[in-house]
Amino acid sequence: MVEEEALLLGSSGMRHHLTCPISLQPMQDPVTSPAGISYDRRAIERWLGSGHATCPVTGHPLSLADLTPNHTLRRLIQSHYYHHHLSASSSTTPPADREPQPPDAAADVVKKLLSVSPSSSGAVVDVLRAAAEVASRSHVARRHILCDAAGVVVPHVLRVLVSSAEKKDVAAVDACLAFLRALLISGGGADDELPPSPLAAADTAARHLLDLVNALTDALVALLAPGGGAGGPTPTTAADAVRLLDSALESADAAVLSRLRPELFHALTAAARARAAPRAALRALLRACHVSRNRLLAVDAGAAHEAVELELDSSPRRTTTTEVALALLAELCLCAEGRAAVTAHPAGIAVVARRLLRVSSAAADASAVQVLASVAGRAAAPETLREMARVGAVGKLCCVLQADCDAGVKDVARQVLRMHSGVWSGSPCVSAYLLSRYL
Repeated sequence: MVEEEALLLGSSGMRHHLTCPISLQPMQDPVTSPAGISYDRRAIERWLGSGHATCPVTGHPLSLADLTPNHTLRRLIQSHYYHHHLSASSSTTPPADREPQPPDAAADVVKKLLSVSPSSSGAVVDVLRAAAEVASRSHVARRHILCDAAGVVVPHVLRVLVSSAEKKDVAAVDACLAFLRALLISGGGADDELPPSPLAAADTAARHLLDLVNALTDALVALLAPGGGAGGPTPTTAADAVRLLDSALESADAAVLSRLRPELFHALTAAARARAAPRAALRALLRACHVSRNRLLAVDAGAAHEAVELELDSSPRRTTTTEVALALLAELCLCAEGRAAVTAHPAGIAVVARRLLRVSSAAADASAVQVLASVAGRAAAPETLREMARVGAVGKLCCVLQADCDAGVKDVARQVLRMHSGVWSGSPCVSAYLLSRYL
């Protein structure tokens, strides 16, 4: 372990960026807080689990739901380790333990995982926890587990996950999620600097990823269903499933996204409603809606309504959630059903107008202007235009022309104002001087 850390931190200039500020050790599974501080997942989970409710660096309020996986930093850490490892190997003869061979522990894990019965809850939990520990140690162990037994380990664990979720066996579900996160998300996929995982093979990637997404969907549906066993699922368990689903969809291409089931959109919307990792739920919906056929599925599931509701309840400081919510609304407004859903919400237009120019993000402003431009198109209903004037959306569009915004965003705002200037110029809610000055 000492040698690995020396390799990882061989470049003193990288030490600060790759070290967890809590454990002061190289991060393996980095997560980022809303303030932009990155921690190793295990260290920050121990910190919050010990009773703390604030960020250890900034002192701002912090919870597990606020943490976001930092895949870019994870790839940088893996790449940095990999290249330093190659450099050390090329200059000297490496010790026998420098490049670990597929460990016996990984082979034992495979045998135990395939032999354990989903009905024996205690045994399942113990084996999965041991498997997660082995998988988190090195990419060699992860690939050994994935390649062994003809690649049936992951499908077996997915079956255990769904079965455990349906029985509301929280301990088994948590163990399954921890194992999958260690094996697949931390395992170095096709976009990593390390050699690709077997899941990244061109002929099997879509099938494996779709199986993972479907199993996580079924598990999330069961976890969020009313009723259940003793104590029922905890919000943390559902939140972990949402985050893992978000990470899986990040790697999905159009072939996978076009085969997503309606249940996924209902599950993610329900998670946002239950405030189970709501930002990750909205982000997963946004990733899915990059394929046009999924926008209608998301609207039918109530995604637009929940995005607005989340913004109504959110703190003005939760800018990262606002960015995702506005981006999702802009994506949904690309279809007529999405525009109708936004205008149908009593506070839909008002929420977007309120957030415009209030979040220090060019992307958030661009999304907000795009939403207002979509609902105020040429076919906009008169009541929609009156609502925009009444809640201050027209005034905000005028302010965009004065603000330090992207030229393209200003052009969109100007087009909307010109399109309906005849309606808004006579409104008592709109300054005629302000409207005429910038058109």
